[in-house]
Amino acid sequence: MEKDKKIKVLVVGDEWVHTEDLVTVTKRMLQGYDYEIDSFDVIMDKPMSRDRSDDIGDDSITEYCGNPQDLIDRIADVNLLVVHTAPVTKQVIEAGKNLIAIGCCRSDAVSVNIKAATNKGIYFFNAPGRSVEPVSDLTMAFTLMLGRNILRADRYVKSGKWDEDINRKTPIWDEFTTFRGLTFKNKKFGLVGFGKIGKRVAEKAAALGMKVVVYDPFVEAALIQKYSKAEKLEEIFIQCDFVSIHVPPLAVNKGLISKKLFEMMKPTAYFINIARGEIIDEEALIDVLQKKKIAGAALDVYYTEPLPKTSPLTQLDNVIITPHLAGQRTDLSTGSAELLEEMMGPFFQTGKKDHCFNIDQLNK
Repeated sequence: MEKDKKIKVLVVGDEWVHTEDLVTVTKRMLQGYDYEIDSFDVIMDKPMSRDRSDDIGDDSITEYCGNPQDLIDRIADVNLLVVHTAPVTKQVIEAGKNLIAIGCCRSDAVSVNIKAATNKGIYFFNAPGRSVEPVSDLTMAFTLMLGRNILRADRYVKSGKWDEDINRKTPIWDEFTTFRGLTFKNKKFGLVGFGKIGKRVAEKAAALGMKVVVYDPFVEAALIQKYSKAEKLEEIFIQCDFVSIHVPPLAVNKGLISKKLFEMMKPTAYFINIARGEIIDEEALIDVLQKKKIAGAALDVYYTEPLPKTSPLTQLDNVIITPHLAGQRTDLSTGSAELLEEMMGPFFQTGKKDHCFNIDQLNK
């Protein structure tokens, strides 16, 4: 980048990653440049996951908040666009006739049409790995909670039944004994997907003494050599005591986990999904849970978000449900902005493009 040319910047934050934090790191990235920053907030007035009835003119955008027209109205002279959940559609990119680079401080930047940006020669930067630790932590928390029946035991104590059952002339141990949990050593932990999060989950599961089995046809066998590699997805569901999903929210993965796979699981097995709701057949999962065909499940994501109050999942005692919070961390705003700065800063300060997401395609 030539420092003698003025750079016009548009920064768009939201309630999760604040505009002021994005502006702060943008100023650091552009030290030594003459620049002008315009900024505004998008309102997160709905779930990020795209409503099936939404039509914003670009079906490649699957998660977003705000309206692309707000960007189109401001982007004509912009050289650098920095966003979080704002929808950077093909129409936004077409309107940004002077765009040089786009930065999105998300790991899976599904709110940006990267293909359209690449076709126009625009450098794209994201923030890979920002959710690795919190998502892998919650995965293991779910594993421990399911395997040790922690929530059911918690409800038992809070309801007063523990005191009531044990402080009888003849104690009643029937329900108490149902809280007996399994030991995790040598249990098989099945991973579907071996990206950054999947790798970290594997490390944490292995630290518990579990035998990790990985299914990911896009990863070289050498990268999985510390663990067992499943050649077919079915092997994970047939063999494993825990099955955890960690594949990206791509169209090709929609409905990947089918009714057939759920029915292959052992009756003592548990299912965990912290990826995306549309990756699984949610009705099929509900069916095997209701019929006790599997031991239980833990879910942080759903086909419809927020989860409707009428969902059968809210009535099941063998499922843990949380409100899509896996990636939430106390330093989400500053941490996300600083990670984007780490990826994008060298591009402006030294011209290095090592962390540019689409550099291979641009070079072609």
